[in-house]
Amino acid sequence: MKNFYNSVLCSSRELKNVRNLVTASLLITIKLILDLFTIQISPVLHLSFEFLASSTIGMLFGPVGGAVCGGLSDIINYIINPKGVFFPGFTISAMVLGMIYGTLLYKKKVTFIRCIIAEILVVLIVDIILNTFFLSLLYGKAFALLLPARAFKNVVMIPINASMMYFILKLVNRIKEQNF
Repeated sequence: MKNFYNSVLCSSRELKNVRNLVTASLLITIKLILDLFTIQISPVLHLSFEFLASSTIGMLFGPVGGAVCGGLSDIINYIINPKGVFFPGFTISAMVLGMIYGTLLYKKKVTFIRCIIAEILVVLIVDIILNTFFLSLLYGKAFALLLPARAFKNVVMIPINASMMYFILKLVNRIKEQNF
């Protein structure tokens, strides 16, 4: 618990540096661009690569930076590219997602196992529980009706997403070590 507290404390100081703010804003921009290439399968099911930017933000800036950038990116994304009505639940989901990535990846060695654990937690907590609940509220459909298709898609995508995340985070780590 003390380690988590130190991580949150250190993470809260990350965005006071101008260089970090610029990097975070560029990563938010990348996340917004990646969202434009989302493949919409149905109104409640889609494939997206924006998690790569979210995991990078979490790795670089920790749980606080991840949560702040996740919330900001969700609000900015709605302003720039609205898809339906604004729903604050999805902003909370984006913040929780950033916090999970930040907690598991911030100032820690990037390993494939760590990426899989992060992806499993994001899928379980954010994609399957929170987002399915928010979609059921938004569309008026039963949680149990939405759950099977969303759970299947997200569970199938865990190893694929974790592999992409591992590759990108290793690359970002290499770039970070060369430039800082």
